[in-house]
Amino acid sequence: MNSTTHARPLIAEAEALLHIADDRLIRRFKIKNKGKLRDVNDPVPELKTLLKEWNVSITDYYVQQLRENGVSHVAHAYLPNRSIQTNARAHLHSPIVQFDFKGFYDSCRFDYFKNALQQLDPSINDQNEDVIKRLLIDPNTGGVTQGLPVSGALAGLSLIPFWVELEKNLPDNVRFTQYSDDLTFSYTGRTPAGFTIPELTQKIYEALKKTGLDFKLNADKTRTQKAQFRKVTGIRINHHNQTTPSREDYRFLRHALYILSKSPDLDKELASWGFASKAAFVGKVSYMRSIDSTGKVDRIIMKYRIACRNHNLFTTWIDSHYKRSAFA
Repeated sequence: MNSTTHARPLIAEAEALLHIADDRLIRRFKIKNKGKLRDVNDPVPELKTLLKEWNVSITDYYVQQLRENGVSHVAHAYLPNRSIQTNARAHLHSPIVQFDFKGFYDSCRFDYFKNALQQLDPSINDQNEDVIKRLLIDPNTGGVTQGLPVSGALAGLSLIPFWVELEKNLPDNVRFTQYSDDLTFSYTGRTPAGFTIPELTQKIYEALKKTGLDFKLNADKTRTQKAQFRKVTGIRINHHNQTTPSREDYRFLRHALYILSKSPDLDKELASWGFASKAAFVGKVSYMRSIDSTGKVDRIIMKYRIACRNHNLFTTWIDSHYKRSAFA
């Protein structure tokens, strides 16, 4: 497989959007999230549609490059069959050291992934690259615009040389993964020499320097986790090395289903818990089920299966569970 498999006329497609002024391509605004203001970037429909199409080709090429460079095991964000859960499961049986890249997308420059885009469209050159840059780069930061359909894959493509270089300079039993801006280390077997924050920090910066990438670590978010309960990209790992939702989520689910076993008014209860719809509630619980390796979420649902049936919640799963049990 080569890059022509994923080829796209990127320049020609980008030129088709030249009628849209630069400052109208993306609506940029702030929303409050957990008491903090967060930047949101919303591409105009024409641009969003185009970038979704580009993302198919770019992600296919990204997967190919991960495989050819031997670092498919490192990347877990914005890829088929990869998630925060697969990222966490790579680090079940050892202490963990975690790093966070500061201003991750802001630091991801066009030059870091320009070569990858040229592999998809060889017509890209220094004279016409601005036609594409205006669609991808935030003029306020000089880095890739966060939240675009292609942002994750472009950032990943940028990091491949760094991952290759870093892996070469780590002990054989040290493993690391990256999910967006989170870089996580663990090990197998005996504790390797140099498995400390200072020494891993040095190796990270050495690899970044050697590959010409100007990313920075956020020292305030660097941490070591050795306790029975660890957390990787928001997923908890318990003392049995199983991935689980938080205690708070378990308690919420048990309480919610108990209330629903007594209440006939689903909409009223959902509103009191801050859910805009039944779909939002089902989505939260489905996510909890997807990361729960203990079966505890399923057991809670089965305990309150009558309430779930009464409110038409998780009935397909409950029915299939009983069907499997009958033929077990």
